[in-house]
Amino acid sequence: MQMQLNAFKRTLAMGAVWTVAMGGLLATSPAASGQEGVEPGLGNAYAQGIKVDPRSGRLSFGITYGMSLAGHQNTVAIAEARSADLGVIGVTLGGEGCDGGDPTLPKEDQPQPLVARSTEEGAGQEQVESENGVEKRVIATAEPLARSVATTAAAGEAAVLQIGASQSSTESGIIDGKRIARAVTEIGRVSLGGGQVVLKGLKWEAAYQTAPAEESTGSFTIEGIEVAGQALPIPEENPLAPLAEANAVLEPLGFRITPPTVRTESGIQFVDAMRISIIPSTTRESVLGPVFNAIQPVRESLFDAIIEADCSNAAYLTILDLVLGSVSGAGSLSLELGGVTATSDDIEFTSFLGSLGAPPSLPPLSSGGGSSPSLSSSGASSPSLSGGSSAPAGAAATTPPTTVAATTGAVAGDEQAIADIEPLSGSRGGALAGVGLGGLALLAALAAADRSQMRRAQRSTLMEVS
Repeated sequence: MQMQLNAFKRTLAMGAVWTVAMGGLLATSPAASGQEGVEPGLGNAYAQGIKVDPRSGRLSFGITYGMSLAGHQNTVAIAEARSADLGVIGVTLGGEGCDGGDPTLPKEDQPQPLVARSTEEGAGQEQVESENGVEKRVIATAEPLARSVATTAAAGEAAVLQIGASQSSTESGIIDGKRIARAVTEIGRVSLGGGQVVLKGLKWEAAYQTAPAEESTGSFTIEGIEVAGQALPIPEENPLAPLAEANAVLEPLGFRITPPTVRTESGIQFVDAMRISIIPSTTRESVLGPVFNAIQPVRESLFDAIIEADCSNAAYLTILDLVLGSVSGAGSLSLELGGVTATSDDIEFTSFLGSLGAPPSLPPLSSGGGSSPSLSSSGASSPSLSGGSSAPAGAAATTPPTTVAATTGAVAGDEQAIADIEPLSGSRGGALAGVGLGGLALLAALAAADRSQMRRAQRSTLMEVS
């Protein structure tokens, strides 16, 4: 017995090494079932502070202040904060000069985003930068996790419109064991018409989680509303109801407040911006109308002289025309406060055969005059994995404007039991299976070689004895 064990000593040693190696691989590799960890998937979140939006027809020339963006896909995360986005105006000013010379405002001189990428060295350290009165903070790691914050200072004129400090923040990635994207914008105070209407403590929030469970939430809250110095009560069932009273004071001055809406469309959670629009006003037009009529005869000759002196001034005059047109009624001008979006999802894997469609149906198997058995009973429909009829693709759930919060769960009722037995993420085989099979093949070869060596030794011993 001892001699047989000695003969297989090499096989036993190799088996011990293989066992230790496979144990280490299994201990350090992620679980194939997906229950031990959450797949990173993908996510995106966006939050904005303030947007000044002059329009001509349906074309927007908006400028946005205090933007925050965060996103991830697999283990790559990107965070970005911007002090301002000049939009179409930035593209116009950054284009080639009218005389073929330098741009009016080169792109490199326009506000630049602060970006952190998890793939870059030092991305795990928070980056901080100030630009145009906006503080920007970003960080991105390979967990994955992306976070971004943009904080703006108070701005405006107290006699007309004043907006307090705002903060826009976003995050996307694996947070506390959950795959989630979240966006939040907060504005401390908004004053209109010299304090005739004051809004306090405005907050927009959107979150979209898709693992381990699916849930999306969106809300807009406001802490207080004052009209003509009097604080209005805010009912819990409809916190935005007092805005109707605020509009009754603002509309004669030429302003109207459109409250945010909370909605979920195409897998994206939206909480829209609050819009303060300039509307036709008899009071305003009685004051500004004579002014516009007086300057109109000299406007064209004045603009021509300015452009002739320097053709690059045409861009600035275009912007001035947009602003004046929105006040005079030739265009429109609105101010958007807040506004957030969030989404996350699994990563869809593409099948090259997906475009072939479903296979053709086969004729039923029959023997003689008898019919083949059916998988479903006569008159009864087969069970659905979704627990019922599914909604059509692209269907959207829209929350009315008076609703300031919405929550959507992934499963409810009978669907919960079915969800527990759905196939888990992961796959069989792969590199680990190859290592295991290779190790077993090597063990089998060593065992065969040791057995052959032992038999030769036995025959040699018998010949010496004879």
